[in-house]
Amino acid sequence: MGRRRHHGFTNSDQEQEASGTLTRGLGKGEIPEIIKGDVLLATSPTVKRSFSRSFSMRRAPTLNPRAALRNLGQDEANKRGEVIQVIMEERPSDVDISSIVGPSRVDTYPNKQTLQSTLSRQATAQVFYPQPNWKPFPMRWPYLTFLILLSIGLAIAQEMLYQKSTGAPLLKFEGAAGIDPLYYFVIRFVPTIITVTFGVLWQNTDVEVKRLEAFYQLSKKGGALAAESINIDYITQFSFMIPFRALHRKHYAVAVSSVTTLLAISLVPTLGAAVFQLNPDRQARIDDPEREKTITINATISRALTLVLFAIAILGCFLVYQLNTRRTGLLADVKGIAGLASMAVVSHIMMDFKDMDTAKPKDIHHKLKHRRYVLRNSSLAPDDSTPVTTQESDRYKDAHLPENPHPLMMRKEGYIPFMVGILLFIGFIPTFLFTGASVLTEKAPWVVTALAVCIKMSWGSIDTAIRMMEPYYLLSRRHAPARTLTLDYTAMSLAVRPLRALFNRHWMVFLVGWGSIMAEGLTIFVTSLATVEGREFLKTVRGEGSHTHAQSPRMPRDGGDDDDQDLFNVGLSGSETVKSFVVSLAITVFILVYMCAVATTVFARRRHPFLPRQPNTIASVLAFMHQSKMLYDFVGTAKFSNDRMTGHLEGLGKTYGLGWFDGRDGQTHCGIDEEELTGSYKHGIDYSMGNKPWSTEWQTF
Repeated sequence: MGRRRHHGFTNSDQEQEASGTLTRGLGKGEIPEIIKGDVLLATSPTVKRSFSRSFSMRRAPTLNPRAALRNLGQDEANKRGEVIQVIMEERPSDVDISSIVGPSRVDTYPNKQTLQSTLSRQATAQVFYPQPNWKPFPMRWPYLTFLILLSIGLAIAQEMLYQKSTGAPLLKFEGAAGIDPLYYFVIRFVPTIITVTFGVLWQNTDVEVKRLEAFYQLSKKGGALAAESINIDYITQFSFMIPFRALHRKHYAVAVSSVTTLLAISLVPTLGAAVFQLNPDRQARIDDPEREKTITINATISRALTLVLFAIAILGCFLVYQLNTRRTGLLADVKGIAGLASMAVVSHIMMDFKDMDTAKPKDIHHKLKHRRYVLRNSSLAPDDSTPVTTQESDRYKDAHLPENPHPLMMRKEGYIPFMVGILLFIGFIPTFLFTGASVLTEKAPWVVTALAVCIKMSWGSIDTAIRMMEPYYLLSRRHAPARTLTLDYTAMSLAVRPLRALFNRHWMVFLVGWGSIMAEGLTIFVTSLATVEGREFLKTVRGEGSHTHAQSPRMPRDGGDDDDQDLFNVGLSGSETVKSFVVSLAITVFILVYMCAVATTVFARRRHPFLPRQPNTIASVLAFMHQSKMLYDFVGTAKFSNDRMTGHLEGLGKTYGLGWFDGRDGQTHCGIDEEELTGSYKHGIDYSMGNKPWSTEWQTF
């Protein structure tokens, strides 16, 4: 079918936009300030490097005058934060303009003749763009150095515990009721709390590395292919596939960060929970409850944990090197739809997304695979100076992006397996606690922790989907406030997200975010159940165990409140009391039931698609607003901070929505724009097909 056009335009802007020309400041580019090279040489002092930049790799100074001038030009652009154009050499001219640029260059530079003889006599000019290097704190060297030292410290501490355990047990006791509560807490919970927190700290870095990798690629000299930058998604992809995809694209920082984080959030808590060994074995403890018990360190698991921690430290060093030998190209954080819009209005990049309103990721990939893009002065732009070769365009055959417009965990294909997994785990708990299957946790205590880690990672997929989709869900409901455009939950840490969502009254994000925190706690409490013999608990409750009264001689025989109180303090055959066992079991079941309830709520309320495609790449988001009239409001905002951008948009007094609207070219488009829109988006229905039939070229049918 041919392209639908209006046969008459209401204003000249629409006519220009329809012909492919951006209007009212869009795509006008930047006018650099012109500086003569000799003036720059005379006035530019030596640029001192900051403490943090001293860790960056930099080439040694060169004696080449032209190269020295290029270095000065780049330093001057960085210092000003503006685009400058440096005139390398003036062609002889009959017009004397030396008075415009300052004093005589001969007096200023005695070696001017030497410089002129070295450089080409033909005038050359070079444009220099500032090269900012903003990074979020989890990507800066102090934070990463702390994580590396923490990894080494934990490895050393683990080895010291093992060496101490070989000489004498870490703890000796006859019954759990006789253990000091503080010491019990340290032994049972602190190691797991440390390993779980360790994983969360690495996760903070991993999320930021994946989120900003596209900007790193765009800021490289010569830019990057679309498939390597604006059309990549590392946030919503399956965690175990990310390192392979990153290596295929030579995104080594993402590969290293992903592997490091996977080790930190999966292996470290699993091994950390299994490293403590309760002696004697379960059957011996059941046969003789009064027998002395000890807690030691398992040699094999301890050495494995130490090696993993040292491996994480080494990978962390590689990550520091990767992140400090390249620039992000960012002046500040890029948050939300507004952040991308402000970066895309300076150049004509929006013209590359023509007719992509409802395009699938595969179609976007095939259309953009012949394009290269750069990040210059906080602005996204096509790079037409370096053509894309056939070999480069065919390098990535597959877009690797999901074609379904709805995230997997918000569809039945993801919800049902997740719920089945949760319910099976809930059923597994009483199985390994109260039946003969407890031998499994005796032989492999790490199994329970590993299953809890799998549930936590699955829940993370739900959390990621909700965080990514929330601004677009609000826009799909129409008349969303301006701050929705600057809302970005993907850039918030684990602890901040639920609080910010609660403050914003985004209840679904709050519930899921709180569930993510509880999922970390699930690992802690499930681990404490692995060494409990549930059948002993049942006997104790029924008063059948011979050890019950032996450990609580003051327990009255006539029942009552005192009887119940003393019952909670009775020790079981392991390192748990009745009270600690009941509390751990209750919290574990509560967390799992909470996950079931929230996941069901998410599926019930958000299972229907409300977007043509997932907004998981820069290209996908830009395609939603390439013809939006609201882009006029973003002209000149490329260097705004998030707070300033929010204030700027709120000052306009506009509301925004996602749906069908009349674009700047007068045609009907689907995407994000200021209200009033012409219609809401209904998945599978093309509003433009039934709207304005008089503007359709019927002769093409």
